[in-house]
Amino acid sequence: MDITTMKEKEIVWVQILYLFVVPILLLYFKILPGNFRFVLLLTVALLLYGIVRRAHWTDTDFGIKKNFMEDIVPYTLFTVGGVLFLVWLAQVVPHSPFLEWWENAKFLLLFIPLSLLQEIIFRGILMNMLERTFTSAIFIITLNAAVFAMMHVIYLNSLFVLPLTFLAGIGFAWMYYQYKNLYLISISHTILNFVAMILGFFIIR
Repeated sequence: MDITTMKEKEIVWVQILYLFVVPILLLYFKILPGNFRFVLLLTVALLLYGIVRRAHWTDTDFGIKKNFMEDIVPYTLFTVGGVLFLVWLAQVVPHSPFLEWWENAKFLLLFIPLSLLQEIIFRGILMNMLERTFTSAIFIITLNAAVFAMMHVIYLNSLFVLPLTFLAGIGFAWMYYQYKNLYLISISHTILNFVAMILGFFIIR
């Protein structure tokens, strides 16, 4: 391994630590209050966006395509499969459905932006950072999923949520790795996140 490659890997690990791990720990240990999570996520997204824009990433690097509908079939199958899995899981795992979610203004206003920001951060940016530094697809997908899952430690039932979000993260990362399409992965994530939320799998601490 040459010095340049080692330096690039060190930079990526430092970025993961300070832009992904530290913000989550600040929320988890309540150094920052929970209602700051959207602001914190937006701040991290803007910092990461500044980093990659300075590196002159193109829209193609992010998976932003004009002909994004060309990948509609695999993403539709993935999303439908995910919804069916969540519905099945609700039959075998104790949960408390999020009733009357349509009356919760905070949920309605933050739900879609949060889902979109997560995909921009974890797939559009982190995934590409990893692909530019590491060569193993298994390592890239697994690390991406692990960092994505760790973000969900702020939920109350984390012993259940962490394995579920790691599995979801593997799916999202694999789909994006195979079919780099930021639009469709964001739509898929929003739909699956919505189903998981109304089934009551995610409860903020």
